[in-house]
Amino acid sequence: MPHLNVSEEIKKNLEGFSKKGRKNQYLARGFNVLYNSVITTSINSTFFFSSRNMVEREWRTLDAAAKKVWRVKGIILFGLIWMFLALATLLGWYYTSPSSPEKDIPLWIFYIGTVILVSGFIVYTIWISMYFPRYRYALSDEGILINRGIWWKYRRTIPYARIQHISVDQGPIEQMFHIYRVNSYTAGTGSMGGASAGSGITGPEGQILGVRNPDPLREEIFRHVMHSRMGDGVNDAPERGVASEMLEELRAIRKNLEKK
Repeated sequence: MPHLNVSEEIKKNLEGFSKKGRKNQYLARGFNVLYNSVITTSINSTFFFSSRNMVEREWRTLDAAAKKVWRVKGIILFGLIWMFLALATLLGWYYTSPSSPEKDIPLWIFYIGTVILVSGFIVYTIWISMYFPRYRYALSDEGILINRGIWWKYRRTIPYARIQHISVDQGPIEQMFHIYRVNSYTAGTGSMGGASAGSGITGPEGQILGVRNPDPLREEIFRHVMHSRMGDGVNDAPERGVASEMLEELRAIRKNLEKK
């Protein structure tokens, strides 16, 4: 870090003046005070900007309607499987001879399959209740942070500098509950336009689900992306602060004393 270089140079000045003898003891003490001031200032500045980053990384959760969307999708999926099982059972039972001892086998398969599907849907519902609070995202200074997962944890950071395109989409079930998905595409994953042109790359690098008002979130991400491309230098403020000014003053003092 640059403020460590500043501190080392001040320390060298302090040691050099201390070796010149008793007549420079007061000057050495002054340098010592300045050295401690620079260290304290650098630590406080670093702590301030770290605290600010922690505030900006406030985790956000999904809209509660996302759970309803997942449940409806589960009902549709398990319902289609059950209908396929029922159709297969009906055909098997119809084309089996009434006098055959295997006449009831399709019915037993249907009963067992129905129990399995109902049990699976119950487990799926429990999974939704556990998964929903563990899906979080945040917008930090560096990029989009996404944390999700129950048993297998998924953590991803999408740097703003890599984001090429931001899209908002909404499926038919999402339309029923008025929520959206905000997708971030990078140069490595392409974009929706590139995918439709036959690139073969369709998946976004980062996807935020269950967003009630997508436009403010999309604009916020876009602002971060523009700032990262412009290089606003916000993160460099502690290094170019008071510590560097003190170092310049100490250099000027040293030059004047060496002339004497």
